[in-house]
Amino acid sequence: MKRALFSDISFGILIICGLLNLAFNIKSIAKQDEKAISLEEFNLLVNKKNTLVLAYFSADWCTVCAKMKPILRGIERDYATKKMEVLRINTDRDREITKEFGGNVLPVFMIYKNGCREWIHIGLVENHILRNQIKFYL
Repeated sequence: MKRALFSDISFGILIICGLLNLAFNIKSIAKQDEKAISLEEFNLLVNKKNTLVLAYFSADWCTVCAKMKPILRGIERDYATKKMEVLRINTDRDREITKEFGGNVLPVFMIYKNGCREWIHIGLVENHILRNQIKFYL
């Protein structure tokens, strides 16, 4: 009886630790999106020579945007060593950029290469389609 009680307590502790870890990861992902980006910074980043930039326009309230976050994290991880950057534009926070580009429908994906917008997609996009576009322009 004591052994069963001990394993129940251990299992409960593991669950709590797992939930705390999940909460920490979600919080760190949210913090990553907190840095505001000015229009000037945006223009400097997309005009970098020999760098591909994926600009991702989203908002906290957008459920489709939330579905895209794991895909973007995977892209950031997989292309970290390549000459590529992902800019996360929050349309509620980065008002100057949103005003410049509009933001009536979300999410929006734009690929820039050497300052030129090469590709744009509005709405949900499948992982393989987004990755194929990135590979094409790299």
